[in-house]
Amino acid sequence: MKLAWTVRRNSYFDSIDLMRVAEQARQLAGVTEVAVVMGTPPGRSMLTEAGMWPAEAPEAGPSDLLISVRASTDTVANRALACVEELLSASRDTESARVDVPPRTTISAARGSRATNVALIAVPGAYAAIDAHQALSAGLNVFLFSDGVSVDDEVALKRRAGARGLLVMGPECGTSIINGVGLGFANRVRRGPIGVIGASGTGLQEVTTLIHRFGGGVSHAIGTGGRDLHAAVGGLTTLQAVGALAADVDTRVLLIVSKPPSPAVADAVLRAAVATRKPVVACLLGYEGATPTGVRTATTLEEAATTAVGLVGGAVGALARPPRTLTGGARGAVLGLYAGGTLCDEARRIVGGGAAHRFVDFGSEEYTRGRPHPIIDPSRRNAAIVGTADDPTVSVLLLDLVLGDCAHADPAGALRPALAEARARRGRLELAVVAHVVGTDQDPQGLERQEKSLRELGAIVCASNRIAAETARAIAEGRDAA
Repeated sequence: MKLAWTVRRNSYFDSIDLMRVAEQARQLAGVTEVAVVMGTPPGRSMLTEAGMWPAEAPEAGPSDLLISVRASTDTVANRALACVEELLSASRDTESARVDVPPRTTISAARGSRATNVALIAVPGAYAAIDAHQALSAGLNVFLFSDGVSVDDEVALKRRAGARGLLVMGPECGTSIINGVGLGFANRVRRGPIGVIGASGTGLQEVTTLIHRFGGGVSHAIGTGGRDLHAAVGGLTTLQAVGALAADVDTRVLLIVSKPPSPAVADAVLRAAVATRKPVVACLLGYEGATPTGVRTATTLEEAATTAVGLVGGAVGALARPPRTLTGGARGAVLGLYAGGTLCDEARRIVGGGAAHRFVDFGSEEYTRGRPHPIIDPSRRNAAIVGTADDPTVSVLLLDLVLGDCAHADPAGALRPALAEARARRGRLELAVVAHVVGTDQDPQGLERQEKSLRELGAIVCASNRIAAETARAIAEGRDAA
């Protein structure tokens, strides 16, 4: 393999733009890896650890852009570098076409657009808190996509926001839908009377897309960040969101979703939700506290969605399960390779089985530090899929695919080469693939198209994460999945 690299001086780009550019260049034939990161110490360290930044490279500052490509030949590597440069220039040209003089600070951008009331921040964690404070100073609510923000900074930001009547969604906030406008990895769902609060991104995506599938609609879906219900943060944003939805006349039902919360914080949030005097549905994975009267508890994301739709008068039917004939009866372990942390946690709980089954959340910070999120760039998970060929104990591969704005343009298509290679290397050793697609018919990737593509790949496609986990467990145990 050949390595090519370059430094682009004084070229700041939003991290989401860099993720998209790297993924596009990675599709070139002969290219195995592309990294496009800002020249911060963490960014350079990440490239060095991955063997993609040579010792002889010149020093770079945080405003410089580092581009590195690993490919089959020097010619392919240099072609990929040129492709990255062209994509970055095209992105900058598009920005220039939209704005005659691009603002250089958050405050100047806010002054130039009085109608703006939300700042979306997706810069490296070391700088994210500073930008978020600038946004609050400009009177803007904050959608903080960045990870790597300290708990102390998170608490300071949220307390300051609360004092100013503003909201900080995040850090590590993957998804929000405000007044029908999606932020981050949001799906396109119809408007309606159900207000959702999610301390996790893909959990919020799963319930909002299922609400849409069941014929319901969403007034707002407010992401709070994965740590908001931890004891150190105290549910600051969640409590604010409860108050906001209580005051919203278009919201008739509150639905709260979280990965395992602090028991004391969960208790406080549920009491506040009951005080709104609106129906409340809570899906707090791992919560074992006493639920106040007036709260409908749900043990799965699917149950949370069906309960909420039922509370607004919707007629909810059972989701279809995969045909009985699709089970192979091969006993073995389930390997869950997930892009969504809440989906991964829910599936782990449903499958059970202790150490026999294994689950990996490729969306966690250890896998996304300095790299694109797997919803955008599935290459790291694809490598793990190929790796299943070397593990004869695995009989079932359990996957999630997440659609929506900012997500990969064809996640099912991106799986094709990895699944083909894994199956070819396993030979006669059976590997069942069970998958769930998080999305709607209105998403740009198309829910039906993605599900059809998965079936053509030989995957068992399930209508919810709960059904997928139960199906995978049944196959691994040699039982009928239906």
